[in-house]
Amino acid sequence: MKSAEAVMSRRLARMRWIATGLLVAMAALFVATSLLLPRYPWLGLVQAFAEAGLIGALADWFAVTALFRHPLGLPIPHTAIVPTRKDEIGRLLADFIRDHFLVGETVAARLERVDLAARVGAWLAEGNNARNAGRDISVGLVWLLNATDSAQLRNALREILGTALDRAPLSSAFQAALDVVSSGRHSQAVVDHLVRFGREQLEHNKDRIRERIEDRSPWWLPKFVDREIYDQLVGELQRVLDEIGADSTHPARDRFNDWLSDLRTTLGDDPDMKRRGRALRDEFLDHPAVRDYSQELWDKVREFLVASLRDPRSLGRLAIDGELQGIGHALREDSDVNRQANRWLRNLILYLVDNYRQPLSAFICETIEQWDPAATSDRIELYIGRDLQFIRINGTLVGGLVGIAIYLLWGLVA
Repeated sequence: MKSAEAVMSRRLARMRWIATGLLVAMAALFVATSLLLPRYPWLGLVQAFAEAGLIGALADWFAVTALFRHPLGLPIPHTAIVPTRKDEIGRLLADFIRDHFLVGETVAARLERVDLAARVGAWLAEGNNARNAGRDISVGLVWLLNATDSAQLRNALREILGTALDRAPLSSAFQAALDVVSSGRHSQAVVDHLVRFGREQLEHNKDRIRERIEDRSPWWLPKFVDREIYDQLVGELQRVLDEIGADSTHPARDRFNDWLSDLRTTLGDDPDMKRRGRALRDEFLDHPAVRDYSQELWDKVREFLVASLRDPRSLGRLAIDGELQGIGHALREDSDVNRQANRWLRNLILYLVDNYRQPLSAFICETIEQWDPAATSDRIELYIGRDLQFIRINGTLVGGLVGIAIYLLWGLVA
């Protein structure tokens, strides 16, 4: 038993002994006055007091005892009310709370008189409170991170990434890349790279070009003609590349930009490109390397977050504490923030009241139904039994005074 309940139990036992002792005293006084009354007639007043007090004490003892058990163990009807009607009492209590406390109009009227945001802000503005709240939030986040199944999270991340890629298809990415390539100096730089690449490839493949010309020319054509064709072809290609590379206003550069623009338009309307983009996306997401990397990435991120949240001196924890304290100052000092927060809190509370008043009532009923009847009776008696013993004491004394009054009135009438 908890220390507070132990103290309550001792106080209840003391008051019970006092009330019972007073009952026994009234019984003893009644017996004594009854024996001495023939010798001392004036004891009639005391006897009336003792008799009425004894009746009041017995009646109140029966009433108080009948709440929690059968008096003297006798199964008298309508006794042991708490243990026998526990479930019914629970239902009535739950209905009373639902119908008189969890009512939208009642709660709304109460909330209009309370500045919830200011109270929350004043509490959060205190450094210790903000740190405690930050600690509790961090504990919850650590639990959530540790409880998260990696496979499920990886699948969720994959679905999120797939959805994002669906919303931004591959053709759009190519179009954006083409926009960058065809803009300003980027286009010139691309042409310069292409010219440089063409020169290098022409230089590296001269021998192959010569061989191809010789292989494809008729057998009767003289070799010097093959060499002339080769020199003219390679020379002309070199000349064109040199002109494009040296002239930033060369028409070929404009035609290249036009081609990029046409390609960009085609990509946006090409169903085949969209189909290939989706296939490439699925292949990317299903690739084992991507899955392994996502798992490793999540493990490292989770490890870092958990370590940061557990360390009260980490930047993450300090940021949470500082943010909570800042929210507290804003709720208390900024009238606009305070007004909006109060509106949000009221709407939230009213929503919870309107939607969960019946489930809460059912929860109270189910909880009380699961309690042991005897233990429930003992627990209720522990909390209110001391006051009930005062009722016994008062019933004894008030009954005695009523007995005196009746005795005196009867004496006057007789």
